[in-house]
Amino acid sequence: MPSAMNPLKKAEITKILTNRFADDPFTSIKQLPHPHQLKDAQKAARLIAAAIQNNQNILVVGDYDVDGVTSCVIMEKFFHLISYQNARYIIPNRFSDGYGINPLIVEKNPADLIITVDNGISAFETGEYCKQNGITLIITDHHTIKDALPTADAIINPQQTDCPFPQKEICGASLAWYLCNAIKLEMGLSIQLIGLLDLVSIATIADMMPLKAVNKLLVKAGLKQFITSNAPANTILKSHLKSTHITAQDIAFSIAPLINSAGRMRDGDIAAKFLLSTDLAQAQAHYQTLSTLNQARKNTTQEILQSAQKSLLIGENCVIAHGTHWHEGVLGIVAANLSALYQRPAIVLSQKDNTFKGSARSYGDTNLIEAIKMQAGFLTRFGGHAQAVGLELEKENLEPFFASLQNTPMPKISQISTEEILGVLDLADIDTELLEILEHFEPYGQGNPQPSFSCHQLKVTATKTFKSLHQQLELSSTSWKQKAMLFFCKEFYQTNDAVDISFYLQREPDNSPLMVLKTITKCPL
Repeated sequence: MPSAMNPLKKAEITKILTNRFADDPFTSIKQLPHPHQLKDAQKAARLIAAAIQNNQNILVVGDYDVDGVTSCVIMEKFFHLISYQNARYIIPNRFSDGYGINPLIVEKNPADLIITVDNGISAFETGEYCKQNGITLIITDHHTIKDALPTADAIINPQQTDCPFPQKEICGASLAWYLCNAIKLEMGLSIQLIGLLDLVSIATIADMMPLKAVNKLLVKAGLKQFITSNAPANTILKSHLKSTHITAQDIAFSIAPLINSAGRMRDGDIAAKFLLSTDLAQAQAHYQTLSTLNQARKNTTQEILQSAQKSLLIGENCVIAHGTHWHEGVLGIVAANLSALYQRPAIVLSQKDNTFKGSARSYGDTNLIEAIKMQAGFLTRFGGHAQAVGLELEKENLEPFFASLQNTPMPKISQISTEEILGVLDLADIDTELLEILEHFEPYGQGNPQPSFSCHQLKVTATKTFKSLHQQLELSSTSWKQKAMLFFCKEFYQTNDAVDISFYLQREPDNSPLMVLKTITKCPL
């Protein structure tokens, strides 16, 4: 990293960011892998095409998070596009149905052919039930495969060792979109499916998939679709964004939590109905419900986060918090907060009777699902991927589970994480030209972190406080001044303070650059 005496120049920044994708062969949407590269995609498409030709009853079973909801919406919109009316979807309720497809859901929702989206890779009972009852079962799931596969007529999951698809870490909505393309090919349809990529981009970002290779292309194309879309739901979502330059960060911090709040607090189908709205009035009504649920989600999260910090088991490899009857819908968010706070993976568990059920979130390059797999003997069940895991265990196993985690080396994600702080920046180089350079390498997120920079020995020349929470600062070097924002201040700064900072850049509505501070410390006197 260049020193304060040798700040980065724009050409160096361009080179560093270009090198992030030096080994990435996917540079254009035309280079997207063929749907048939997904193992069983062609087989599944043939089964679905035959069911359509015979006017059979098709049921899509999703999940209550953003990925599962958008996967259902993609399938529903596809069937609408081809005017097939004998297909419907169901999103299991987190509280009454639990995660994923199960025999009871199948029994209550009779169908000739079932497609799971964003779930099913652990549906062993359902697989046997469908086989015994003559129901065609197609599983599409991206979650990590355990020791065996369930019985099914086709399984689309890039995690299968014999699946030639070039990227393993793609989300459920991507698989749903690819399946629709495979059906389109099988039936010789001339419809366009690029318009569904807005949903794929939202799911990919929300599910923390690495924004490289195939994911990068899908998200980049999907964000363009979102920005230009006139769909009622998208129109409303965009109207509530503060930024006019919509990025992956807007999806991650504003849109994904809103959509997720339905499944977390009540029912994922509320979010699906919002995304499927056919007019603005209908979409606005669903949006208001989502907004209310999202506020409830924030309040509940804060309450549990405060309680969680009082019951922490803190180890070198992870932290575990547990409590009685904590709201299951927000445990993953609390885990993410604790993981950032303690800079290690976090597990948050809610106790009911003698059973703990909860969520875990990774930190850094820890491969969380592999770490949890190594502790399978302590768990009743678990599932997930490198960044996020759901798990359940009996009370008697909690302390041995925690102790074992501390004594076991934590497996790492194979790809080396990219450095977030690129180097020292001169305030004079912060301009619209630099913004354009940074925007060229979007989308930023998991696997392609937003570039951050540092500056040293800056002087605070003006301050303004908002809501007693946030502070706008004017920072100056010897020859330049620049506006900066510090959110959720732990300390407020005064005029003439000397500070060192790290920050990322954001485009303001007037197109000027804004420094968003990640860290700020007063310089020693």
